[in-house]
Amino acid sequence: MIEQFKTIFKTTQPIEIKEKNSRFISQCFPVETKDEAEEIIKKLWKEHYDCTHICFAYLLGEGEIQIFRYSDDGEPSGTAGLPIYNEILRKELFNVLVTSVRYYGGIKLGTGGLTRTYGASARAALDSAETETVIIKKDVALEIPFDFTGIAMSHIGRFEGLEIKSTTYTESGSSLTVRIPIASVQKFIDEMVEKSGGKIKPSAI
Repeated sequence: MIEQFKTIFKTTQPIEIKEKNSRFISQCFPVETKDEAEEIIKKLWKEHYDCTHICFAYLLGEGEIQIFRYSDDGEPSGTAGLPIYNEILRKELFNVLVTSVRYYGGIKLGTGGLTRTYGASARAALDSAETETVIIKKDVALEIPFDFTGIAMSHIGRFEGLEIKSTTYTESGSSLTVRIPIASVQKFIDEMVEKSGGKIKPSAI
């Protein structure tokens, strides 16, 4: 079971490297959806309207790869997007977009030179990024009779890493949805059943 993953929590400052008069400007962005990543790339084209290429890679998921994409944007196949993507894999990061904007300097780098330079450009941006570890959480639903509200809320209040997501009141008590670190879900359910004598039976959503 994957319990946590690494990501970045803020956009990095642009980092520029030069190779044979070509400029490569790289950045990292935290993203959670494909649309969000693609929108950032569109904005970069508006900002760098006179550049030669904007190559990129992004990887989405929570500890497991769910969506990924990389683009050479007209550079020889495999010389730009893939080296950038490999740098993301090297850092073991998720929910991240890495871009490298190239301004051509008039001297061809060759496929080997392009691969090395795009990789170095991405590495420079990723090495500058501040990373954080995200604890993966899961939603758990509870139906709490009025007579057991005190017991339930006491257990909820003491359970480490728990967040109350929503509360709805009913004629017989309340319905709660809580978020719990995925590694602790079964422990929470077992303890709640025990403390309530089986009157509260949480279920993972």
